[in-house]
Amino acid sequence: MFRQIITGAAAVLGLASTAQATVEISTTARGLVSNLRVVGQALTLIGPVAPISGRTSPGYSLNNSAASLATSVGLGTVSGVTATLGLNSGAIATAASANGTTPLDITSGSASATVNNLEIGLVTSLLGVPTSILSLTAGQVQSVSMVDKLGGTTFLAGGSLFSNLALSVNGSSVFSFGSNAQVAPNFVAFNQNGLKVTLNQQFASNFDNTRVLITNAIGISFSNYLLDGRSLGGTITVGQSLAEFMDSSGDPVPEPTRWAQMLTGFGFAGAAARRRRALRA
Repeated sequence: MFRQIITGAAAVLGLASTAQATVEISTTARGLVSNLRVVGQALTLIGPVAPISGRTSPGYSLNNSAASLATSVGLGTVSGVTATLGLNSGAIATAASANGTTPLDITSGSASATVNNLEIGLVTSLLGVPTSILSLTAGQVQSVSMVDKLGGTTFLAGGSLFSNLALSVNGSSVFSFGSNAQVAPNFVAFNQNGLKVTLNQQFASNFDNTRVLITNAIGISFSNYLLDGRSLGGTITVGQSLAEFMDSSGDPVPEPTRWAQMLTGFGFAGAAARRRRALRA
């Protein structure tokens, strides 16, 4: 269902091709992955949780899940102040699918990652008294990335959906969302002192004959973030989906022409559906 309500398509790539080349599709999803660490100390990697990945052809439909996540990472004690990162969630579900290349050269794939009852907390404690540094909670977060090849044109698009998401930094509320909230790609919710929180984070890459779109529902990054005598670095990624296509004919893929106008709301899904009907007619 969410595939049809993607908003703010971050990468819509049109390939003008004089011949119908065979396209290989790869889709990947991960529920959560964290590599946060104190600079100068060993890295503590969490996840990826519930990873799933597939590649055509033939087509595939794959799923993975985790019943819950409950992880606490100690970040050491400096001058009597202890720092701890908590990562907790309810059910996590990931999916990756593609229908394979057809004689009509109509092929598509998608990946999705859904995390329920998310709780991310960075807390310090002095003499047993806790202080909240970062608190992010959500009833549900979800990302979707899609690829569609229709005739001689290939499209990549992604989006994220949030329910009851709330962010607080240093005990002060930054924002909160209600149900089924959507934001533009790469919406920066907070960016101060080396701590950055990005919603609907999207990265598009073009290299050789391959095009890739990554959509992270939530991306949290620490860059020399000073916390009571220690410096934090690394990232926390929640709800990651990836769609990739590659020209497998061996011929060079023309450079993509970026669409100047972003597609929002139901626009992308509607346009894709109309093109499919036209090709099948």
